[in-house]
Amino acid sequence: MNCRNKRYIIDLASPSEAKEILKIYESGDFTGKISVLYTRRPDPIKSLRQEGEKVVIPILKDQTNGKICGMGCCVIRKAYLNGEIKNTGYLTGLKILPEYRKKLLPITDVYNFLYEQTKNEVDIYYTTILKENMAVQKMLEKKRKNMPEYLYQGDYTVFCFRTGRKVFKTNNYLLQRGQREGLLQFFKKQEKQYQFSPQITTMYKNFKQDVFTLSDPQGNILAACLVWNQQDYKQYLITEYKGIYKILQRMPTKLWGYPPLPKKNAPANYACVSTLYVKNDDPNLARYFIEKVAEYSRQYDFLMLGLFESHPLKTIFKQIKHLKYQSRLYLVSWDNKQYNLNHRPINLEVSLL
Repeated sequence: MNCRNKRYIIDLASPSEAKEILKIYESGDFTGKISVLYTRRPDPIKSLRQEGEKVVIPILKDQTNGKICGMGCCVIRKAYLNGEIKNTGYLTGLKILPEYRKKLLPITDVYNFLYEQTKNEVDIYYTTILKENMAVQKMLEKKRKNMPEYLYQGDYTVFCFRTGRKVFKTNNYLLQRGQREGLLQFFKKQEKQYQFSPQITTMYKNFKQDVFTLSDPQGNILAACLVWNQQDYKQYLITEYKGIYKILQRMPTKLWGYPPLPKKNAPANYACVSTLYVKNDDPNLARYFIEKVAEYSRQYDFLMLGLFESHPLKTIFKQIKHLKYQSRLYLVSWDNKQYNLNHRPINLEVSLL
C-alpha cells in the first residue's frame, strides 16, 4: 500500500523479514528503576503466531534504502465476551526504529491498513500500554483525525512471585499435576464467567504447559490453572538496575520471600500462570492454590500472574510477597463503534500480551 508520504510504503511482513523485525523489537526497552528489554527471539513472526489463530503484521518501509523502519501487529484469537465466543484483536508491537522516531511518519496510514486487513474478522479490538509509558498514552488517548479511539478501561497488574517455598498446611486438599477427569469441563464452566478469557480448548491443542488442579477429599475440582513456559520464543531481559534495585540485585531476596532479581542481559527464568480459575472466586482458596503451584514450580526463578483491577482474586497478593508492574487496558474503536461489555469481570492472560 502506498502512503500519502511517497517515501514510505506499507506491506505485510514476510518470514524472510524476521531478522529486521527482531532488530526493531530490540531497538528500545522499558526504562525505569528496572530497565527491561521485552523481545521475541529467535523469530518474532513465529513467536507472535504462537498466540493467535491469525496474526496480521503491517510493516513500514523506507523506499530510499529499503529498510523496515516501523511495525505493528494484530493478534486475532477466540475469547469469551458476554458469555459467548468472539474474535478478539489484540493490538501490540507498535514499534519504530530510534532514528525514525522524530520523523513525520504515516502512522495513520499504518492504522488504517491494519484495520482494513482485519475488520471483517474481529469483533473487538483492545491493547495494553505500560503505565510508565506516559508519552505513548498521551499520544494515543487524544482523539485524532483518521485514528481509532483509545477507550481506557482500567489498570492491569502483573505480579511476579517466588517459587519453591514449602507450604506445610494441606487443608485436606489434594494438589495434582497433569491431566485428570473433569478438568476440561471445569475450565469450560469457569471461563464463560469472564470477559476476554481465551478458549481453553485452543490453548490445550496448541501449547505445552503444566496443568495443576486442587480438589477436595471427594475429588471435586476446586481450582485449576496452567503454568506456561514461553522462554523459547518470548523473553524478558534486564538491561539495567537503578536506585534501590542496584543494591537488591546483589542481595538474597529469595530468603526474604521475594523472587530473585534476574542477572543483567540474561533472559529471565520465568513461567506464566494462565487460565487461573477458582470455585466461587474464594480468595483464601486461591491464595493456597497459588502458593502450592509456586512450590512445585521450583524449576523457574519466579512465576507471573496478571490480574485486572476488577478481578475478584486480586486481593490474594496482599498476602503474597511480590514485585509488580502495571499497564493500562484500552478498548480500541474505529468508526465510533460501541462495545457493550456486561458486568462480567475482565480476565486478561499475561501469557498472551
